[in-house]
Amino acid sequence: MKGVTRAAAAIGAAVAGIGTAIFLLPRHRARRQSAAGVAKRQTAHVAALVGVRASRRETELVEGVRAELDQRFGEESAEVGVTAHKGTITLRGEVARLDAIDAFEDAARSVAGVSDVNNLLRLVAAARATR
Repeated sequence: MKGVTRAAAAIGAAVAGIGTAIFLLPRHRARRQSAAGVAKRQTAHVAALVGVRASRRETELVEGVRAELDQRFGEESAEVGVTAHKGTITLRGEVARLDAIDAFEDAARSVAGVSDVNNLLRLVAAARATR
């Protein structure tokens, strides 16, 4: 029984060593670079989700859209979240009237520098019904 266990351990170590050697060979550089690229993309996605490293332009866009929404809608705009990424504004939150959804989007599009608007606004009644 000890001999079988030793043989299985030796075979496992050999397979792991061969796999490592194949992965680390210079001709398989593309495979390593691909893995590194995936890690960089995942880091960028996490940073975007957490809100890390917002550029000055994005911050100015958010402030401009927020000012426009406050000017047009007053207190009603307090329930709307505004984020920016590469010139695209995302509106999130709940509004009381159906026509306000389009009005908020139009107001965001009117701000200079906004390239697109992701409108994720929902009606208050519809939002509570899905919970």
